Amino acid sequence: MIRNPVRSFQMIGLTTGLMLALGKGATAGEATGREALRLGSTQMVKLVVPQPLASNRLEYDYVHPLHESSSSRIFVDTKVFAQQKPLIDSGNSAFIDSYGQSVRVGIRNLFNDGNAFRGASIGYDSLQKDGAYFQQIGGAIEYTKQSYQLVLTAGIPFSPPNAQLTGSTPLASVNLQLSLPTGYPGLDVQPRIYYVGSDKSGSAVGGQLQFTYTFSGSWSATLASNYDVLTGVSGSLTFQVLLPQRRGRLSPQGINPDLVYGFSGAVGNNGSRVIRLDNVPASSGN
Repeated sequence: MIRNPVRSFQMIGLTTGLMLALGKGATAGEATGREALRLGSTQMVKLVVPQPLASNRLEYDYVHPLHESSSSRIFVDTKVFAQQKPLIDSGNSAFIDSYGQSVRVGIRNLFNDGNAFRGASIGYDSLQKDGAYFQQIGGAIEYTKQSYQLVLTAGIPFSPPNAQLTGSTPLASVNLQLSLPTGYPGLDVQPRIYYVGSDKSGSAVGGQLQFTYTFSGSWSATLASNYDVLTGVSGSLTFQVLLPQRRGRLSPQGINPDLVYGFSGAVGNNGSRVIRLDNVPASSGN
């Protein structure tokens, strides 16, 4: 089912290796004698509103640290979500079209005197739709500085035994997203290129352009549009809030206040943790 699975598994292997390397860096950071970060847990609520032919999606994300030092963080990131049926739909009358969950275990490590961080994570995602239970293994690598953020994610699905009942196939995916400031306060532009494919549906390279405006550090809105030949043009408007609402003056020493939300927030925050099926539009937005 998966096109070129060897390459996808190599990417997950690279992610795991990077996590081990960062773990060694975390131990070295503890030796500096600085106070641990103590950022605590973070919650995220997100609503994705797409075009009428697609499904609204509501997500809740909880990030909890397993270990925090003066320069690193090992954490678990769990997500649950539900998708409403399309507003224009001739099929079943159920309000909920699908639902699922995602879990990631990851590590982030500060460098450049707390003005940048890098991280890696790996985990498991699922999606229940039309009586079928879809699953995938996912991984992410991230690199963040004040001037930009780079996130690479990949998903490797494995087919459910009753997938033939739905006529849907989960797609393998690779996403590369860059976030850049526009020069206007609070506004970032985030171009993304992605690859999706399966033996049944074929493969496609797609692109997405999104603009995110951040209110007071914790509230944001994202307008996105993307295209690939499997599903054509799609788009969305995403609203997101992070809790607690952290303030720069309360940020711990050793980390740039502008990076606190990203360092303590969710992993692979570009829709790739929601399994994409071959008959539905891509997951747009953050």
